[in-house]
Amino acid sequence: MRSRWFVRSLALLAAAALAAGGLGSCSSAPKRQAAVVERKNEAAEYAGLADGFLASGQYSSALQYYGEALDANLSVDDVAGAVKSRGSLGRAYLAIGSLEDAEREFGDALEDARALGEPALIALCLSNLGELRYARGDRDAADALFAEAEGLAAGDDAIAAVVAHNRGVVAMARADYAAAEAFVLRSAAANEKARRWVELGSNRYALASIANARGDLPGAIAWAGSALEADKRAENSPGIGADLEALARLELKAGNGSAAFDYYRRAFGLWLSLGRADDAERCLVALTGLASSLGKDDYAARYEALLARIRER
Repeated sequence: MRSRWFVRSLALLAAAALAAGGLGSCSSAPKRQAAVVERKNEAAEYAGLADGFLASGQYSSALQYYGEALDANLSVDDVAGAVKSRGSLGRAYLAIGSLEDAEREFGDALEDARALGEPALIALCLSNLGELRYARGDRDAADALFAEAEGLAAGDDAIAAVVAHNRGVVAMARADYAAAEAFVLRSAAANEKARRWVELGSNRYALASIANARGDLPGAIAWAGSALEADKRAENSPGIGADLEALARLELKAGNGSAAFDYYRRAFGLWLSLGRADDAERCLVALTGLASSLGKDDYAARYEALLARIRER
């Protein structure tokens, strides 16, 4: 990806040299402007493709197309677009656990955003870095970044909702469930109003976790079911899988083995369809034990054989 950007940069330098030699003219300005618009549109198309791949768990393809979007934005010096592309690249790296790569992209994005001076964009970069700090286990550093972002995000509803959710996650980790619920409910209200279904699914999943931590099992099951509805509307496959597993665990905790068995089977099928062997294996382990406890001997034997085959690979 970077080699393509280098070649393009050489082409731009050559074009600049020609213009300096007097070969440029005022009549070419509209053409240049049209070319810039075209490249920005191309960047947006690449980003849209990458978003789809990220949502379906196809991380290598997501990284490729976020890189293409970044190249397109850099080629026309669209600083805001490049900041967003770097943020998206960082989030894809974060999703696959490449924390050093995520750190690089998030850090560069924040540097450029501060230079540009757009508060909402700075807030987004701070929030991304906060998520990285949280992933590294530094809650205090994460919350400090989220708090800084909160003050800058007031003019952008979507970014403010992301920051509120993240502050809720930190509060939940600290067992401050009242604060966690308030933050996440604020985010959920904004996302539901704007019909941001992926984000709403994440909000509701967090609310299910909060309810479960409080000992409110019926509430947790209800929120997890609502999360599943939102993720299905978004066709967010990884979110759907996580919701199904959450429902399976909660139903098992509530003593509803048959319901848990059904949710685990659905989650297993989804992870298998996405080629996510580790997730599929986790469901198989649960299904094997559940099938035996429910007297489903045929299923138990089948799942034990599947589990052995997965582990042999």
